[in-house]
Amino acid sequence: MALKRSFSEQERYGLTEEEVKLGEKFLRKYKTAGAISEMESMKLYEMYMVGCSFFEIHQQFSQHPLDQIILTAALKGWPRDRDKMMGSLRDRVQAKVVKSVIEQVDFLTTMLSVANAEHMEVMKKYVIDPENNAAPDIRVQNIKEYKEVVETLHKLVAGATGAQKNSKSSAMFDSLEPKTANSAVKAEDDGVLDAADFIAAEITE
Repeated sequence: MALKRSFSEQERYGLTEEEVKLGEKFLRKYKTAGAISEMESMKLYEMYMVGCSFFEIHQQFSQHPLDQIILTAALKGWPRDRDKMMGSLRDRVQAKVVKSVIEQVDFLTTMLSVANAEHMEVMKKYVIDPENNAAPDIRVQNIKEYKEVVETLHKLVAGATGAQKNSKSSAMFDSLEPKTANSAVKAEDDGVLDAADFIAAEITE
């Protein structure tokens, strides 16, 4: 039976070329029996799992040569274990981030619901009978505010309907764009007053 003289592809996982050379050199000299025992390697394994390099582990446990530590790590699959642990930690962190974002969104939407409940009824009454009801505190008072409200509404609608990122195409905004001669004629023929005409009429009054 041939003696093991080099690492398999699985054992090379996570090692640099220099580390592979050092580990295989120790392997050829001491065979697999040269690996640190399970009991002795536990503390070294713990240090490796929290991100310490082989050199840092060797500094703490100088009784073990650097190439022996690398051999042990390769044969026991330490690099693969550390990658699995890091992947699990990333998943847990991402889950916590998602939970935090959901909680923040829930808080803000609830806050908006409170504001809506507080002001919606007043605005509805004013729309129905502006002469006998006071103007609501929250209202659009100039063209700049009107534009901001429309843009905000567009962003909300685009986000809710999964519109393409950075896409400026919107049925709402399209209706505010100047019409071509053909489209203007068609609208006139259909007897439909579009949003742009309505706004222009309101401003000129």
